[in-house]
Amino acid sequence: MSLALILFPAACGSLPSQSEHAADIAVANKQYSRIMSVVGDWFLVDGNQLGQVIEVEQGQPFITYEISSAGNSVVEKLFAGQEKEMTTVYYMDDGALSLAHYCSLGNRPYMTEASSQDGNISFELVRVENMLDANDVHISSHSIEFLGENEMIAHWSSTKDQKPNKSSAFRVIRNP
Repeated sequence: MSLALILFPAACGSLPSQSEHAADIAVANKQYSRIMSVVGDWFLVDGNQLGQVIEVEQGQPFITYEISSAGNSVVEKLFAGQEKEMTTVYYMDDGALSLAHYCSLGNRPYMTEASSQDGNISFELVRVENMLDANDVHISSHSIEFLGENEMIAHWSSTKDQKPNKSSAFRVIRNP
């Protein structure tokens, strides 16, 4: 048994150091602050959903963001006020920026931040709940491309039959 105790610390050598973990948490907190900064109504400039062009409705918010849970979550409503409205909740989970997407398909993809470059944020799939068949269509990645303080593109990619499927992109502006 003493041999196992001696070998265990050597096996843990590949674990991130406390300073690396703290740096990752600092980046995630910065990105969460970035998500919090988009609070308000966003209007569609152009976009497509799974390859189909979306008609722009003037004066109608397309995406809304609001802070909830005493600052512990940001609630996004995509297709705001429409029958196919979807809700995404952004939050910190064990030091990682994460999201839960309540899809109009009835399933719930959960994602965590995969990377951030130039202030843009990308998420990768962790799991999908309430999906009866692994081959069903579901959202499998998401990214937010910040073009300025009041302009961004929300990218959503889907998977079908466990292979990459069509994607969606929505370029929106915030009414200053």
